Amino acid sequence: MKLLRVLPLLTILIISTVHADFKSALADKYANGVNTILFFTSEDIISSGHYTFDVPDSALDIHFLPFTYQFKSESDFYNFYANGSVGFSKYREEPINFGRGSPDIAKMTTYALKMGGGVRMNILKDTDMMVGGAFIYAKVNSDFIGSKTLDRNNPEDQVLDDLLNSNRTHHTYELSTSIGYHPTINEYQPYFRAGVRHFETNVDSEYSAISDTASMIIKLKAGVITPELTKIYDLPLKLEFYASEIFLSGDMDDVLGCDNFFVLGTTAHLASPLGIDWIKEVTLDANMAKGDNFDGFNFGLGLSF
Repeated sequence: MKLLRVLPLLTILIISTVHADFKSALADKYANGVNTILFFTSEDIISSGHYTFDVPDSALDIHFLPFTYQFKSESDFYNFYANGSVGFSKYREEPINFGRGSPDIAKMTTYALKMGGGVRMNILKDTDMMVGGAFIYAKVNSDFIGSKTLDRNNPEDQVLDDLLNSNRTHHTYELSTSIGYHPTINEYQPYFRAGVRHFETNVDSEYSAISDTASMIIKLKAGVITPELTKIYDLPLKLEFYASEIFLSGDMDDVLGCDNFFVLGTTAHLASPLGIDWIKEVTLDANMAKGDNFDGFNFGLGLSF
């Protein structure tokens, strides 16, 4: 599976602009790369998976569990909802050339927790609108394995050591809105949803020339959920088939090297075997993602409340 240049993150870290702008260039690229990793770690359409990149021997592994809970409401017009995800990712790249005369290895582990919510409004028959926000807390552990020892008396080696041998926390704020149409036709549930999300991530670096990174994501998704197809241990099973197109702009577009990609997938919806009233379904999702310069295959396990 080949996914992107996406995170040639660290090779993209440059480094042809060494010397005068080395510190700020490395710090800014590092910040943009973290912002992009957070997108993959918290994006429910991407799901969990293993990705390899165009850069030799580089890989990204992502694992997370997303959730959405719709609160009950006495109003037919609106209700509140909560959403979020918890997950982690591991990125490794080798060899990586920082102009030190020999190849090095860079690793990055990111732990992310996303919590958010908002309001869902039934604006027309079979049509709803959701408006909300979220906060993402991320802890990023970076490790730089050099073929020769870093010399902290060398200004460039000191920057590499401070940025790529570090434990840093990042705070991301997300605003989102979407509109969806979801009728029922002969027990089938076709749907279409369009949404916009805006991310801003603070930059935790004394070297960076920027204070935050900003990105916007537009997502179009269409699909259909079947009626009950069979039972597994007396639990009803439905299938969902969907296609999505995701458009990227801002810093995320710059790091990934592409401004859109699409996802094709299917989700199995099984009535919850857990015996807990507020958990309605257990879902298993498989999808493939493809862009101008990457492709990948992903799996995901989730809960429907």
